[in-house]
Parts: sequence; structure tokens; C-alpha cells
Amino acid sequence: MSDPRHTLDVYLGKLHQVSRLLPALTARNGHVERKRLVAAVCRGDVATPRFESSPRKVPSDVYRLLDAARKLAEGVPAGELYLARLEELELDLGMLEALGDPRRIRPLAARRFGNGREEVPLGKGTAPVAALARRILDEVRGEPEPRTLPATSLPGEPSFGELLKRVARHAGLEVSVRVEPRLSAGAATGEKVVFIADREFGTREVLRLAVHEVLGHLTSAANGRAQPMRIFEYGTAGSFGDQEGIALYLEEQAGVLDGYRLRTLAARVWMTERLHAGATFQDSVRILARDHGFAADDAVAVAERAYRGGGVARDVGYLRGWMRVRHAIANEQATVDELRAGRVGLADLEIIRDLRPMGLARVALYRPSLAYNLGPTDGGTSLLTSPPSFAASLTRLELT
Repeated sequence: MSDPRHTLDVYLGKLHQVSRLLPALTARNGHVERKRLVAAVCRGDVATPRFESSPRKVPSDVYRLLDAARKLAEGVPAGELYLARLEELELDLGMLEALGDPRRIRPLAARRFGNGREEVPLGKGTAPVAALARRILDEVRGEPEPRTLPATSLPGEPSFGELLKRVARHAGLEVSVRVEPRLSAGAATGEKVVFIADREFGTREVLRLAVHEVLGHLTSAANGRAQPMRIFEYGTAGSFGDQEGIALYLEEQAGVLDGYRLRTLAARVWMTERLHAGATFQDSVRILARDHGFAADDAVAVAERAYRGGGVARDVGYLRGWMRVRHAIANEQATVDELRAGRVGLADLEIIRDLRPMGLARVALYRPSLAYNLGPTDGGTSLLTSPPSFAASLTRLELT
């Protein structure tokens, strides 16, 4: 008779493969459409998006598999972790079928990723993350740096891709780099691959993205694959935001979380709040550029992330996750390596600690440090330049 926990992990893996949202959200015409929208904003024309995405019919046997997984989860150790994750996966499946329909997709997205009303630790109390985002936009300053480094280059020549590989090699991680012209973000991480945008990058930006993607996401993914339970590989419920939070915490510790980055994170939350309030893409882009000083390409990129697929706004999780993680670490409720032991969230840590004596969870196998992995490179130069950090701006907001 097969082990029910092994069978549950197999079911979870199949559901995870079907329910992945990001590939479905990558518009087929994203690169061309993005350029057209930026040009329209620069001319002062109405920027109406025409990103090509379509719903995906989820086969009925997938839902039967979901029901079977729930029944198995009720009888295994840490079944509550699986049950909570299965609830998330059901929402993801619903969003796949509702892609392109704002009336259906937005309520589901709000349940899955938040709408800006979620409370975050701030000072001695809490505040809605959207309120914090508005304050950051009003009070924090920051300009983009010049973009001079290519995405990829010949081996040995400076580029974003070469830096990523170097940092990963120092961390003992296997990684490949692929340029993805349709990508709206600077980079996105798969299992053992980092997809990077087809554009030039700033020197501080590439260091920040290397910290975020390699020392954050790739490290968590590698540790998740080394865990006895596959849920730590595929992700527990709530892990999306807290994993972005630990990656941002590492950016802060590396001194590369500057004012421009902080304002971008705040703008994503601001945009999400507007989307769920019924604002249009074009009005939101116009206000972000006119009233908050964002360049046309940055304003379009922020709006695209919120409005794509009819409104699959996932980006509240970044600022919210960072605030949650930095508060938990500051109060000794979590450590960096606990949060990188897999794709896990803060709410899981107590259960994971209880699972270790049972042999169902392990401490992180990969534990790269900022000092070592951003220190001297193969050529003897230093990657860790400690440029001015604007995280102090956030501290000032906390104290007022």
C-alpha cells in the first residue's frame, strides 16, 4: 500500500503545474504593446492596453484531483499545511478560468493576493499597507540610475547575466539565465533558471536583482527541493508574500534598497488599490506619471503588473511581506535561514519547528551570506559596494 504522504505530494505537484499563473499572465504581445503604451503616454494620448491573454479551461479531472488531495491531507502529519495550500491552488485555478474578465478575476485576486487594506507592522502599531504606500510616494524621493549594463554578453564581459551566474556559483547553486522579451519585471525566477528582461540595467539594479533572485528566491527553491515534504518545494499558503519579503529584507541588508526601489514597491500597492476601486488603466498611469513623478515606462510597467489578465494584481505582497518579515526578524520571531528553508511563510515556522524532530523538515541546506556571496569575485573585485540606502526613509515613517 502506497504511503499517503507520498501520494499527496504527487497530487500536489500535479496541481502546482496546472495552476501556475505567471506563464498565463505573460502576454503574447507584451514587448510590442508595452512600447506602444509608453509612446502614447509620452504623447499625452489615451493609453488603452491591448495585452493578449486568454482564459484557460481547467479539466474536470483536475478538480477531482484537488478533492482527492484534500481527503489525503486530512490524515497525514502537518495536513493543515496542505489543506491551506490546496485552498490557494483552488483560487489559482479559478483565476486561470477567469483571465480577461475583470468582474470575475478581481474578487478572486483580492482574496488571493490582497487589495491594500491588509494591516502591516509599523512603529508600535499597524497600518493598512496602502496607507504606508501613499506615505512613501509622498515623502520618499528617489531617481532611477542610468542603465548601462546589457542583459547578457560574451563570457567574462560585464552583464546582468554574468553577475547572476557568479553570485549563484558562490552560493553553490545551479542556475541558467534566459532573456525573455515579454517580461515586464527586471527578472523572474523559475526552479533553476532566472528569466531576465531584454533591456539594459543599472549597476545597482543588477546587484539588487542578484540579491533578490539568487540569495532570496533561488536559495529558498533549492532548500525546498532538499526537504522531505514536497509542499516546501511547491510553496505553502501565504508563502508568496513572505518569500518576496525575505528577498526584500536581503536587499535592505545589502544596502541596495534605495528610494527608487521603495517608491516602485509603494506604487505597485497604490496601483492595486486603485484597480480594486475601479480606476482605469489609463487614468492610473496618467496620475502616477503626473502627480508622483514616475517616468512613462515605469508608470506603464507598474500598471501592467496590476491590470494584466483583467486585474490579477499580485503586488501588495511585496511591501506587505517585507514589513512582516523585517518585523519578525527584528523581534526574534524568525531568522533569515528559517525563511529560506523552502518556499515557506511566517505562519508556517512553528509547525516546521515541530516537524524537525519527526524527520519531516530540515534546517536550510543552502545558507549563503551577503558578506561572502557579494564579497571578492573571481577577478578580485568587490560586488558589495554598499551604495546609499533609503531604508532610513522608512524608519522615519515608522517613527512619525
